Amino acid sequence: MADEQPRRPILNPVLRFTKDPRPEGITGRGKGRTGIKSERLDHQRSALSDAFAGLNRKREQLATAAGRTMIYASMFSDSRATTWTPTDIFNADRGASIIAPYRSGYIVEIEISRLGFYSSLMIAADFDRDMVDISRVEDVRAYDSNDVAHGIGIDRLWELAPEIGAGRAFTLWFMPYRDNASAEVVLQEIGRLRDEEVVGSLPPAPLLQLPALPVAPGEETGQRLRLVSNLTDRISSALRDYRARHRAKTGVIIQDRKRLALILGSAAVFRLDPMPVIASTSPGEGTEPQRPLPSSLASMPIVGVVDGGLTASSYRPAEAWRAQPLVPTGFADAGHGNKVTSLIVQGHDWNNRLQLPSLYCRVGIVQAVPRDGSGYFLDPDSLTPYLDVVMAAHPETKVWNLSLNQRMDCDLNQVSALGHDLAILARKHRVLLVISIGNQPSGRMQPPADCEAALTVGGRLHTSDGAPGGKCPVSLTGPGPASMLKPETVHFSHVRTIGGVVSAGSSFSAALTSPLAAHTMAALREPSPDLVKALILHNGDNAVYDIALGYGSPGTSMPWNSPPGAVTLQWTASLKAGAAYYWELPIPAALRASGKLRGYGTLTAILDPHPLVSEIAGPNYLSARLETAVQFERDGKTHNLLGSLDTKKITEQEARELDHKWSPLRHHHRKFKGIAFDGDNLRIYARIFTRDLYLYGYNHPDEAPEMPINFVLTIGTGWESDAVFNQMHTSLGAFVENSTIDTMVEVET
Repeated sequence: MADEQPRRPILNPVLRFTKDPRPEGITGRGKGRTGIKSERLDHQRSALSDAFAGLNRKREQLATAAGRTMIYASMFSDSRATTWTPTDIFNADRGASIIAPYRSGYIVEIEISRLGFYSSLMIAADFDRDMVDISRVEDVRAYDSNDVAHGIGIDRLWELAPEIGAGRAFTLWFMPYRDNASAEVVLQEIGRLRDEEVVGSLPPAPLLQLPALPVAPGEETGQRLRLVSNLTDRISSALRDYRARHRAKTGVIIQDRKRLALILGSAAVFRLDPMPVIASTSPGEGTEPQRPLPSSLASMPIVGVVDGGLTASSYRPAEAWRAQPLVPTGFADAGHGNKVTSLIVQGHDWNNRLQLPSLYCRVGIVQAVPRDGSGYFLDPDSLTPYLDVVMAAHPETKVWNLSLNQRMDCDLNQVSALGHDLAILARKHRVLLVISIGNQPSGRMQPPADCEAALTVGGRLHTSDGAPGGKCPVSLTGPGPASMLKPETVHFSHVRTIGGVVSAGSSFSAALTSPLAAHTMAALREPSPDLVKALILHNGDNAVYDIALGYGSPGTSMPWNSPPGAVTLQWTASLKAGAAYYWELPIPAALRASGKLRGYGTLTAILDPHPLVSEIAGPNYLSARLETAVQFERDGKTHNLLGSLDTKKITEQEARELDHKWSPLRHHHRKFKGIAFDGDNLRIYARIFTRDLYLYGYNHPDEAPEMPINFVLTIGTGWESDAVFNQMHTSLGAFVENSTIDTMVEVET
């Protein structure tokens, strides 16, 4: 009789939950007499009246466009919630409109002829909603050149900008007037600044010829080419953009400090940013090894590698495609590109003493990062349209590795222009960007690590046995701007790469994460970038977010499998603001065997906030957020088994800092034991909240579009012998299906 082999543990896949939610209407709270801060109303009437009177006295000194100017209205710390936005006191009937959130308040467009009227209104207004606003606005002042320059002096602003040609490079943002006549003045003023050579356009990008779409074999000669080239005068392109939507930015060259001062005082300029340099995140040299690659490589998923290109001939067999370079050969950081590529193709082979899964990948080569010291200047206005076309040309490539950063600290009150542009690109092409967080000696994470749609990766050390270790001293940390939890995940940052040398940096952490993302994307039946991102961080080894380690490392278990002794469900739903949504789930018998709930649960949800994101909204970049929880019943009341803080009991500032209230990512984990409950079901709750809808032309949350959310829920005991997976699969029946491709589900009944 043959020897019995030990039973291989069953690997149960993630299950797709297909049941529709049950919506319930919500009665919203608005402004009323109870919202008036009576203890300071009289003082604020006087203070704001004086402030408007002061603005009126110096109206000739204000930067104006067609009789309108911008002012800054700051809010008290207890009045920063969306409920208290002062839309009643600042409305179009009174010659004012709120344009965008700014710092701890709002930028307001106002007719200068109404400044005296507003001084009187602060004293005389007697409607409840007006008095709510007056008691909650702390101060008003002019939006001035100091705001345009972010509080940086002219000399420092000049020094921060990179040299290019005869001047220095900046990003100029046009003043976002809502009034058409004022917007026309902005157009004329920007045109005048260009014609008088106060500002100049950046040089045009190289003319790129890239296939617009994949071409079938044999049809190469007849393929249509799409040309990518910025206009000779980029300012003209930005002027057209501004005429269409009253918002625009463009890269400019400023020749000297005198011209810089003129621009800062212009009523046409909203922001002026030193244009950061794009560079790879670590240097290094190494000899090229001869590495055999597996014969199955042709069937492996592809990662688009946006880096310094690939010159190592040993990795040519792994090359799935190569785009026309953006940065010319000789200027590109090929050494860094070779290192990153070696890790994406076979990082586990190079680091066989580390706990890494065996995941081979092919690569698409995008040569777009200049070598440090090469003298080649690459501006973001060239990079993003280039990537737009390359992504369109390669729709089979769903994961893109960007081990690059701009040499500047992320502003915690402002998402970077490159981070925003890449998020728009990722959502457009439905791809997952894997971006490095950046390296020391910078003080904070570097753009575009603040890209909302990206999986941002930081570094961590490894232990002597190859397991995940502590914080990396080289990698930067989070959090990100606008309440975003960055990095979401971390990976080994001190690794062996091509040439056999040990290199350190978050570049390599991102390169180790990209293959896992690509294989997860390939394993799922209906993949999406947010679902892949959710599954990876859902499997992280940190239950609670850490600014250095995010939600931890994904480990060697595959994200598309349910853990032993547990079941993982995933589903996608498109929800509207203004309603609460509920899904009912049976409680597996193993979790209530003792008569009380015993086990653990993890709930991860990612909201796609587009189109409700605004590059001019500062700390309020995200205009939609998600609240979600797993709930149970007891004594006729609903309680959270997994969920957020009760943000209604703390201030808006505390909710943002402690609960990351406006993060598009929610992640809740808890172990529970001995919890009494009633009934047989758990309930998943979700609700979308919105704010600042005037930025998008909406007047009420009902007008906002539905927004997609990806949910991942794991519940279990952790004991492999417990049949949690089988119990949930059997109970849900037709409401679950296998999420993965070609995986047998073994259900024991």
